[in-house]
Amino acid sequence: MELSRDDRIFAGLGYGLAGNATNLFHASAASVNRSSPDSQAKILKSRSLLVVWAATLLFSTACQALQFSDTPTDLRLTLSEDFIHASGSTVLSGRYGGALGARAGSWTHTGDVSPSPRMFVGVDYVWALSNWRLGLGTVWIRKTTSVNGTHWNFDASLAYNINRRLFIEYRHYSHARQLGIEKDVQNGGWNLIGLGVTF
Repeated sequence: MELSRDDRIFAGLGYGLAGNATNLFHASAASVNRSSPDSQAKILKSRSLLVVWAATLLFSTACQALQFSDTPTDLRLTLSEDFIHASGSTVLSGRYGGALGARAGSWTHTGDVSPSPRMFVGVDYVWALSNWRLGLGTVWIRKTTSVNGTHWNFDASLAYNINRRLFIEYRHYSHARQLGIEKDVQNGGWNLIGLGVTF
């Protein structure tokens, strides 16, 4: 894809700022071992926030350079299975909307996870690029479990449209314990991969 002059300048600026953020990240690492425990915790939290900022900046510049297309409004149903912390657990879910959409679903089988999380509702925003879809949002899960320690969780997804009707999707729910949110509760997170159909 041939990028315009403005796109190249915008992307170069973004990558340059991200590079400076990376240098600051590594510089702060040298001071961690020489600090008190409280200072170390503050430094580590600042480093985590810096990484999130840099990742957000890179993503925004990529969106500008790649020129994401409009996300069509549709109804998407997915049957997914967890493959990491709750292997064998299955979820039936649906999403309606375009770029901004509403989601709901329920666990049809939870295996050894106790108690059953039962169901969830949420909203997300989806960017489309050719056959790929990238989503970010939030979900409220009815029951806290050994996998999700909070009701509110972040929702990140990546999907690929096989054709106009079928797609495959990976989705992750967690409450970002590494960033200091509810540090004392379980946060293995749900890692779901599934097959879906579009209407």
